[in-house]
Amino acid sequence: DTLIGTPANGCKIEFRFATIANAEKSPALRSIEAANAGYFFELEEFGGTARQAADSALRQIAAELAFPQSAPQMTEPYEISAEAEAAVTDSLVTYIISRWSFTGGAHGMYGMECHTYSLAGGDELSSADLFSEQQLHGMETLLRKKLYEQYGADSDEELAAQGFFPEYISLTENFQVTPEGITFYYNPYDLGCYALGAVEVTMTREELENL
Repeated sequence: DTLIGTPANGCKIEFRFATIANAEKSPALRSIEAANAGYFFELEEFGGTARQAADSALRQIAAELAFPQSAPQMTEPYEISAEAEAAVTDSLVTYIISRWSFTGGAHGMYGMECHTYSLAGGDELSSADLFSEQQLHGMETLLRKKLYEQYGADSDEELAAQGFFPEYISLTENFQVTPEGITFYYNPYDLGCYALGAVEVTMTREELENL
């Protein structure tokens, strides 16, 4: 927990980073840990420890916001928070990052991002690494069908009336593999207006097997 600037003109920052305790015991885990730190602290080409990443992130945020001491007092301090957790399924681990921030404007922003890795090699995996082209095509069709069901719609026009942007509906690389299937996460503005909120679509193992 850190305050950048002053209580009158500043930003409260909270990081809760889930580190891999035994990362040094495996090249694959070291690779995953380094990638996680880069994603979590939003640093490009970073190769240090999580502690060094946190320090670099704080300096980066301070430089971007640059609160001068003489600035008029803000009505409320800015806030930036991020926390992470890991979930293992079979030979995969998914690192899940949840963010919240308010740095001015009409409302704050929130979102979640998932990164899935092979525990064997430490490589980050995309949907194309897990499914065939034919399966992905079927999943695209299933995605729209499940959105219709979840939001009580029979057409793209009815989805649009609820705030969706139908032309942007497609599979996302923001997904988590679970023992039950796979869940795709869409943050505000990914599929529609901010008021629509976050959207989650889960495809069960049975539905995937049918493809």
